[in-house]
Amino acid sequence: MALGTWVSTLSPNSIHSALANPAMVSDSIQGQVVLNYQPYFAGINRGTAAAVFGLKEGRSILVDTRFIHYGTFDETNTFGEKIGEFSGNEVALGVAYAHHFPSKNLFVGARLNLISSTLAEYNSTGFTADLGLYHNSPSSRYRFGLVARNIGSQIRTYDSVKESIPFSLSFGISNELQYLPLRWHLSIDHLQNWNLAYVNPNQQQTNFEGELVDEDPNFFDELFRHLVFGAELFPDRAFSIQIGYNFLRSAELSIAELRSFSGLSFGFGINLRKFRFNYSHARFSAAGNTNFLGLTFAP
Repeated sequence: MALGTWVSTLSPNSIHSALANPAMVSDSIQGQVVLNYQPYFAGINRGTAAAVFGLKEGRSILVDTRFIHYGTFDETNTFGEKIGEFSGNEVALGVAYAHHFPSKNLFVGARLNLISSTLAEYNSTGFTADLGLYHNSPSSRYRFGLVARNIGSQIRTYDSVKESIPFSLSFGISNELQYLPLRWHLSIDHLQNWNLAYVNPNQQQTNFEGELVDEDPNFFDELFRHLVFGAELFPDRAFSIQIGYNFLRSAELSIAELRSFSGLSFGFGINLRKFRFNYSHARFSAAGNTNFLGLTFAP
């Protein structure tokens, strides 16, 4: 959250890296447990719980569960009279494993997810897979990551209507400066779809002839919507600071006449022996922003 997106090149010594990129599941994070909680908008709550378990021959797997609870709604009849209440929630259970190719210092991983979505007495289920690659050369400070998320399909549908799974392909690169305790991250998201720009009919402009002209996104408008930039100051230290900027979020949620700093996010982390605490704040729009809390146990 603090870095603006799912960063695929985080520290290999943190369980958060394996949640973002399944290729980073390794024995270096064995035994770590994380609990994340995010009070979202309009009474919506979501969170994550994950742990890394050791297998034979120094191998490990990551088991995680992610949930989102949409709150409670009024149930009404056709006349608008309240006759009860209902709620909605979604849960995903995942298992991730990675394999290391030492000769090329390449990590390849996969996560399998079983998803359940419930709205009142109705239910839908599905499955997805996330595939990841990670490369970190010992002779270089650069890290590279590639993650394909949400490859799958619905098993059980709502009202016999099959919905598509939101597939996403992301590439990440990061580098830690040699003489400054700072690591920057550049993520290129939504590689599967170049056209992300949205033409807002409410932002038409008037030309010299008095005619209304729609927005016309150019090459750079499309390019920057794919980019997310983040930086960590004092990474892997007792106290760290993170900041990020999501250009797509800024372009979609910012208001021309009002400065709300949409797309900006920041946070900090504190390491207390075996426990790590993380807090982040993300600016979405003038209508509201969101916070994120995380607690990690690292033996």
